[in-house]
Amino acid sequence: MAILRQANERDVEAVCALMNSSLDQMFSPLVVGFFLDQWPTGQIVAEDVFGNLLGAICGSKLDSGRVTISLFAVDVAFRGRGIGTELFEAFRRRCMMEGIGVMQLEVRSTNTAAMRFYESQGFVRIAHLDDFYTDGGDAYRMSAFVSRCRTGRPLPPRGEEGKGFS
Repeated sequence: MAILRQANERDVEAVCALMNSSLDQMFSPLVVGFFLDQWPTGQIVAEDVFGNLLGAICGSKLDSGRVTISLFAVDVAFRGRGIGTELFEAFRRRCMMEGIGVMQLEVRSTNTAAMRFYESQGFVRIAHLDDFYTDGGDAYRMSAFVSRCRTGRPLPPRGEEGKGFS
């Protein structure tokens, strides 16, 4: 079982190390610090009872009641145990409490496991982004209404996915 809590300045180095070991790009602690400064309550960590970092999600507020999930990872040794789902649910609840209506993110177009996870949470693909990553890799932008995530409500009809998300 993971213990979830709001991240703070003492977590920046560990979150950065987790992201750098889990994702295929390198991030400076300044990036994680920026998210913490920009939206403190949108940064959530999962840890074990000894305080070891198991996962983290870092969000950033956009305009018009939208947020983006900028960084999201679970330590490889702890994947498949529901920690990512717990982090996502905590993030979604935070968005709801703050009146945020839409979440978006970008995911590497070849990361089918992540896309399946996000789709299971109610996200839909709204755009293909050529050369999005520094290595030239493509991405999909995915978006979801906060209120529809994991509620069992039907998704918008095919072809209507992007309407109301901009």
